[in-house]
Amino acid sequence: MKKAFYFLGLCTLFLQNCSFLEQSDFMETKIISSDLNEKIIYKYYQTGIHQYKVDFYSVDRAGSTRLFGHYINDALLSPDTYHISESDDELIIRTKLFTEAKKFITRSGKSIILTNR
Repeated sequence: MKKAFYFLGLCTLFLQNCSFLEQSDFMETKIISSDLNEKIIYKYYQTGIHQYKVDFYSVDRAGSTRLFGHYINDALLSPDTYHISESDDELIIRTKLFTEAKKFITRSGKSIILTNR
């Protein structure tokens, strides 16, 4: 009986610490910028009914780095949610979802600018 209790307790602790049980439903990955050294991508996850999470990543040979993320619902999600333009080492993501501009620099030196203009 004691062994069964310990086994059940260990299984419960293991399942509580597994992050895959808390992950949202993955929907899509899209590459928005790519060169020899890195790719900038975003991933959509469905977190609930009509609720989504969008994460932007920088992916290079060393791994991936999450740049930023946010939640969005069906009312704000449309084909023109993000307007993306690129020039040299700068990627500009325009969206009306944020009120303030943010700037990120990736490991390879690319500037990612998030703006509402």
